[in-house]
Amino acid sequence: MIKSLVNEFTENTYIINEKRDAFIIDPGSKMEEIREYVNEKNLNILGILLTHGHFDHIVAVNDLVQEYDVNVYIHEQERDFLFDPNLNLSSMTYKKFVMNKKKNVVTFGKNQTFQLGHETIKVIETPGHTRGGVCYQYKSVLFSGDTLFKNSIGRTDLPTSNRADLERSIHTLATSLKDNTIVYPGHGHFTTILNEKYENPFIKR
Repeated sequence: MIKSLVNEFTENTYIINEKRDAFIIDPGSKMEEIREYVNEKNLNILGILLTHGHFDHIVAVNDLVQEYDVNVYIHEQERDFLFDPNLNLSSMTYKKFVMNKKKNVVTFGKNQTFQLGHETIKVIETPGHTRGGVCYQYKSVLFSGDTLFKNSIGRTDLPTSNRADLERSIHTLATSLKDNTIVYPGHGHFTTILNEKYENPFIKR
């Protein structure tokens, strides 16, 4: 099951579960709503999966770690974002974000997977918006973070961004995933790979 929450800065948080076991992807500012949903469904949170380290995707991380004592999984190239308000961009907001518990941060690299019930969540490295950005493939769904949006892509004018890397990442997604893959982005409405092949001006067919 997939639960979507829209947070401040129109950032999307996703909670995916198989029976009681669940992962939270990119927990934004709606901590209360996350808690209510987790408690209502009596979910066992296995961990927090981050597509990248920008503040709008990690606002609730400290509270969730404190409440559920779970690990936070992030690409090894992205770890510093959790401890540097200038990298995660929270220095430009009303509250600087720094991860409280270093011991709960677990980094990963190439070919990482996570198990959720009988399903495997596959990590796809998609640098460009940030140097360690990733997407998560679960069943016929892709959680694309700020790599791929409906008819658009992530910004490349931020610290560690790289336009050429992002273009390569987008090409990888468009050519390696099935057309009927549903894309749940970090902002905005869901889409499909097929739709993006025809409607996204940044994907060259």
